[in-house]
Amino acid sequence: MDINTKIRKIIKLLNSSYGRPEPLHRSEPVGELIRTVLSQNTSDKNSLKAFAILKKNFRSWYSLLKVGTKKIAYLIRPGGLANIKAKRIKDILKEIKRREGKIALSRLKNLNIEDSQEYLKSLKGVGPKTAACVLLFSFGKPVIPVDTHIFRVTKRFGLIGKDLDIIEAHETLTRIVPRDLIYEFHLGIIEHGRRTCKAENPKCGICVLYKLCKFERKIFFRKRS
Repeated sequence: MDINTKIRKIIKLLNSSYGRPEPLHRSEPVGELIRTVLSQNTSDKNSLKAFAILKKNFRSWYSLLKVGTKKIAYLIRPGGLANIKAKRIKDILKEIKRREGKIALSRLKNLNIEDSQEYLKSLKGVGPKTAACVLLFSFGKPVIPVDTHIFRVTKRFGLIGKDLDIIEAHETLTRIVPRDLIYEFHLGIIEHGRRTCKAENPKCGICVLYKLCKFERKIFFRKRS
């Protein structure tokens, strides 16, 4: 089975198991960037709570720049690493304002993928995953954000090499996944990693992708009668 056929089969099975994702509703890019920074090294539940608190307390990103990092850190405590993220967020907003003359990333829409990635990664604290989230969810650009779930699951499926690092994984997966399926693939693999293909004790016995999996230590669980 060639890689393209395998990926399409994986997506079909994931959609049948978890439901097809809702169509992409593009988010405001600066907000997406800040939300993704907050998601670093914590759960979605915690990061979304921290983001909601920021949005409630500041009418705009300009008003956030007027307060000290201590207050920002206090507000985003639920997201973890509050002191680091508070400084990171403020520095990012300052730098965007310096470059653009305003706090906006609309210019990225007209840049190619490589240039828009480089722009975002040049902001301190923004890595390949954070940049890819902004480009995919705000601009619909065909890039795959690789989190721990995607990194683990795609290695188990044999879609990327065992020795590939996470930066190489971004490049490889973006290249091999059909452009029109990147969004579905990204969400489907994350859902599968959270619910079935867990890091510890994967639920191999109920996995819809069992036959396509190349994980050497996959386990078969017999169903109880």
